[in-house]
Amino acid sequence: MRLAPALTIAAAVLAAAAQPVIAAEPPGPGGALLSSHSMLHTCCTPAAMKERLFAESKAMGAGFIRVDVELHGIFEAGGHSAEDPHWDDLDEVIELSRRHELPVLGILMSPPTWLSSCPGAGAAAVRCAPADMQEFGRLAGEVAAHARGTISHWEIVNEPDGAWAFDGSPEDYARMLRAAHDGIEARAPEAEVAMGGVMTPQDPAWIERVLATPEADAAGAFDIANLHLRGHAGGLAGQLAAWRELLGRHGFGGPVWVTEHGYPADPAYQSDPDFRGGEPAQAAYLTESLLLLAEAGAGEVFVTLRDNLDGPFASEGVVAVEGGPHYLARRKPAFAALRRLVDGWAELTAARAEQRRHEEAVRRNRELAAAAGLEVQMRRDLVRRGRVGLAALRGRYRRARHPRARARLARHVDSARLRLRHRISDAGWSRALAGHYRLRAALHEHRAAQLAAFVAGRS
Repeated sequence: MRLAPALTIAAAVLAAAAQPVIAAEPPGPGGALLSSHSMLHTCCTPAAMKERLFAESKAMGAGFIRVDVELHGIFEAGGHSAEDPHWDDLDEVIELSRRHELPVLGILMSPPTWLSSCPGAGAAAVRCAPADMQEFGRLAGEVAAHARGTISHWEIVNEPDGAWAFDGSPEDYARMLRAAHDGIEARAPEAEVAMGGVMTPQDPAWIERVLATPEADAAGAFDIANLHLRGHAGGLAGQLAAWRELLGRHGFGGPVWVTEHGYPADPAYQSDPDFRGGEPAQAAYLTESLLLLAEAGAGEVFVTLRDNLDGPFASEGVVAVEGGPHYLARRKPAFAALRRLVDGWAELTAARAEQRRHEEAVRRNRELAAAAGLEVQMRRDLVRRGRVGLAALRGRYRRARHPRARARLARHVDSARLRLRHRISDAGWSRALAGHYRLRAALHEHRAAQLAAFVAGRS
């Protein structure tokens, strides 16, 4: 039995449709993965500013607020020591966390100078590796025990791969991480430890050395992996995936948090060509980037809360906080965009998943349209050759004189005419099928665009 080419291509459609669409896992049951990178310093931020940063983080919908907890401020500043710690500033953070019902990710950093391996370096001594790792771990455990019941997530040093933050080797950091993990586990076993947020995750050399440090077992010394991501939105998911793969090779399969993420509102520093145009572009970027990172499997994403420092960071916050005494905050469009994500997370992520399904359908139907287009060209060529062959047979028939030759040629002409009709029909079916796939691709593309506009808040 002869099968029309349309049936052959239709079978290919059904086969393609039967293939599962590979989609990222949906966010966890906690909903939106938004948290706040507040740049709140336990030791030194004024009380009114601390209050403002907690209040704005909570209003934004953050799941966590990231807070610096300086060890030298507890165990050294103001004449205090390991035997006589100063808890007042940390207690203030604990009280704010309880009152605002906002969990804290505390960054254990800046060991006291008496513990530093470079005590003569002045203010820079707090950046050096501890001279006594066991004592560093004991102090980390003491802080975790003091905050137990309120703060249960601890990050060990901020950006330890950056010389500005940590003046030690990767091997030093591996031993610090192990010591802190063991110290915290001994005093607050339910607490979770995050590795320090890596500033340059695109360069694996530093973290490879950390994870390869003998006897530290650094891959087993943290519960949460941690990196900082900025830059073009389109490259974020790939960087996160590469980081997860690297950690997986070392046996770590736990959650990955992005503890610093942001995009400047100042057009002079908006490097992503898809997101330029000041504060509205910042809002659009963060809407897209959080959804992309969620699709890529990020557990939490800490967005820069406030403008600070200089260069691109001077406008990276979603609020601009004035000076004291009241520290009034101006919320940028990005603040409202993030709150919209939090409030509509389930609906928006469902819309994004549907958008991805339509985008996949566009790809499949375009591939099928291209295959059908090749089929059309082949069928047209067969029609052309059939017509040439039929014309030649008719010429031979007209020139034949013997009755038996004419009868034989007449049968050949009839057979060739029938084959040509089939070929013309097949070509028509192929053209129709190619058009059908193009139409389906256009319809899916239109729906994907509608969903993308809805997710981005443009509809």
